[in-house]
Amino acid sequence: MSVPESPSSDSSKETHGCDEGQTGFRGASLEDLEEYLLKPEASSCSSERWEQLRDIAVGGVQRHDLSDEARLRWGRLALSAISRKYGEGSPQRATAEAVNVRTYMIKEFGVSNADPARNLSALCSDIRRDLEVPLNVATRLAEEWRSAPREQMLQLRRIKNMLTPLFPVQALLEGDDPVLRDIRAWLALVPRLP
Repeated sequence: MSVPESPSSDSSKETHGCDEGQTGFRGASLEDLEEYLLKPEASSCSSERWEQLRDIAVGGVQRHDLSDEARLRWGRLALSAISRKYGEGSPQRATAEAVNVRTYMIKEFGVSNADPARNLSALCSDIRRDLEVPLNVATRLAEEWRSAPREQMLQLRRIKNMLTPLFPVQALLEGDDPVLRDIRAWLALVPRLP
């Protein structure tokens, strides 16, 4: 993988792999990072390295000095890093992190059914899939969370972490779509969750 001096530069390159002892992804260009994801050695990266890439990519999507297209590519890179960081484990944590990035992308660039990262209905479906309990059960558990076992409190906290990032785009959740209606009901529960 080439490592230039800054995220927008294509000069001053040196070779880096996914060796834990190296400085890693810092300073790599967007193009180099996108290419790296396609290489076989990318599968050997630790979750810490994927977290590092996620941090860098989130910084890229938030850079207003870049074009919208570049920022969207950084956002997709962040989502890829999140997916690889968690793999098949911790779906609620992965969803919560992805919801933060996807909601930011929707807020900045608008809803797009053609872009999976900005498809609001798909985002809400992903959240609903990982909630793990029906709304009526979560409502009952929320009433008793102070005396609940630790794991139950953590489950409610994970639900809150998945839903809270939607508040900045709550106005976009209007309409008759059953998934959006369901998520609106869940959002009403958030203030009562630990």
